[in-house]
Amino acid sequence: MWGSDVGSETSSSKHPASDHRPRGPAAAALPIVLTYAVVAFAWILFSDAAVRLVSVDPDVMTQLASFKGTLFVLVTSALLFFQMRRSFARLEATSRRLSESEQRFRRVVDVSPVAMAMNDADGTVTLTNAAFANLIGYTADDIPTLSDWWEKAYPDAVYRAQVADAWRTEVDRSGRAGEPFSPLETRIRCKDGTERFMLVGSAGLDAEGSERVVVFFDLTDREDSEQSLVLSNERLNQVLKSVIALIGSVVEARDPYTRGHEEGVARLGRLIAEEMGLSADEVDWIEVAGLVHDVGKLGVPSEILTKPGKITSLEYELIQSHPQLGYDILKAVDFGWPVAETVLQHHERMDGSGYPGGLVAEDISVPARVLMVADVIEAMAAHRPYRPALGVDAAVEEIRSHPEKFDAPVIAACVRLFDEGRIAV
Repeated sequence: MWGSDVGSETSSSKHPASDHRPRGPAAAALPIVLTYAVVAFAWILFSDAAVRLVSVDPDVMTQLASFKGTLFVLVTSALLFFQMRRSFARLEATSRRLSESEQRFRRVVDVSPVAMAMNDADGTVTLTNAAFANLIGYTADDIPTLSDWWEKAYPDAVYRAQVADAWRTEVDRSGRAGEPFSPLETRIRCKDGTERFMLVGSAGLDAEGSERVVVFFDLTDREDSEQSLVLSNERLNQVLKSVIALIGSVVEARDPYTRGHEEGVARLGRLIAEEMGLSADEVDWIEVAGLVHDVGKLGVPSEILTKPGKITSLEYELIQSHPQLGYDILKAVDFGWPVAETVLQHHERMDGSGYPGGLVAEDISVPARVLMVADVIEAMAAHRPYRPALGVDAAVEEIRSHPEKFDAPVIAACVRLFDEGRIAV
């Protein structure tokens, strides 16, 4: 039971949720065309002048023109060959990284102990994990579309209509109010014919909520109402923890160079918050925000995230959009703290030089101030495709040398941790 278009007819083809693809031959052809144009212009300009200097005899000039034309073809062919080989090698490497990222994404979801399924905007079931198959019995091949799922999971037409109405109502309510989807309790027919009571929750993977992930928890074995309430709360907490870990793992799976970054930022953010003497609630808040702070990178093409060397201004603008994209994804999730707002602010700076809002000190929350420092430390100390690891010493010095950009109490706590040898990235 998931998706906003209940029972719609859709294609049965399977494909990953991401629509990002390499830029393709058109972009690769641009440097080749530019190379040819520059060489041709220079050749025509200088070779004609050289011929006129050698001789003005028509026969000699004709021979020289034939010779220089042949030489031009040979030279430009060689240049174009090497340029094309290098361009297509880059395209092949980018395609290979994207394929590897998609495989990592599927592995991360599949090993989750929580039963999960995903659908795209067209109502195609794009993914079901092993826990889903173990709990309910179906795989994505059994239920290629939402229509197939609804008919098999709810064979009784009357009950199916009731659940569908409740599902649509909750999707519309949460969408209009900008609030989390309230899990629904339903009776689901499994593949083996048994019926199980399930607690089903859902969240959109994009700003429009057209791509959705749905989690299923079995409530069949609850003993009484009081025990059921305790069990539900424990399971909901586990759902939250699992989804948080999944979100961070999915982001890192798309970018092999930042594997462990989310966990590293969460761990360091917790250390700094504890060193500052923040409350236990704030410490937990910062740790959770750290685990999901880069979820917005799901909306940035993988080839930009993994690109070695200098990026273009347009590519940098796309990367700078990830805090806003992260906020759009997380704002409907009830973490118990304003995690989405913290994620939105983690690239702001105290002097207003950050993004996306250019906020200044009084407008930035304390958890976001901690997170921005932890993010810089972990990112600088680790390897990136465009530079080698700079080390913890250089990272801490970067924070210490820019007091205008970072919060003074956060800097002080970070330096104390460093001096005591407690920062290990």
